[in-house]
Amino acid sequence: MSGLRTPAPEAVRGGLRYATLPNLLSLMRILFLIPILYLLERPDPESDAWAFVLLVVAGLSDLLDGFVARTLHSVSPSGKIVDPLADKILIGGLVLYLAWARDFPVWLLVLLLARDIGLILGAAIFLRRDRVVFAADWSGKITTFFFLCLIVVYILEWRALQSPFTIAAAAALLVSYISYGRRALGFVRAGAARGDEGPAAGA
Repeated sequence: MSGLRTPAPEAVRGGLRYATLPNLLSLMRILFLIPILYLLERPDPESDAWAFVLLVVAGLSDLLDGFVARTLHSVSPSGKIVDPLADKILIGGLVLYLAWARDFPVWLLVLLLARDIGLILGAAIFLRRDRVVFAADWSGKITTFFFLCLIVVYILEWRALQSPFTIAAAAALLVSYISYGRRALGFVRAGAARGDEGPAAGA
């Protein structure tokens, strides 16, 4: 069960260093959104296939930035901000387009955007007030995986798989709502119990 362990918030000491190689790789993932959307706008099936290929490359870059960070011993609080933010922008942008052009469920789009906006605002508040950052937990990673699968299903128009993957993505999203909500509430309660003297290591 160690793979499902919720990571503790990390205290930020000093400033955040954003100009690192892993962070640059994460930011490059956002740039994939532009050619993917361009290809999806084209009417030929070959363009959809190439959009799928670029999405796979973008997904591999997510693995690469983590590998580089561990190899260069440059895992940092800033990476815990930039990496999940890049995922949210890429997935959010694609889901927005698919809801507009490919009948992606609007209700699922709304739930995803509501969660991501809440996470971004919450992270900004905790960073400014408590000087801590929260890494993505197992529920967030599972949600990202199922949404990427669902995006692929809609890009390649595998209609038979749309309903089961929609259910899977919605279930994962619900679990992430609960998991992140519990983490935030636990951190706030721990802070209240200790009189806000410092970050709660066990949240």
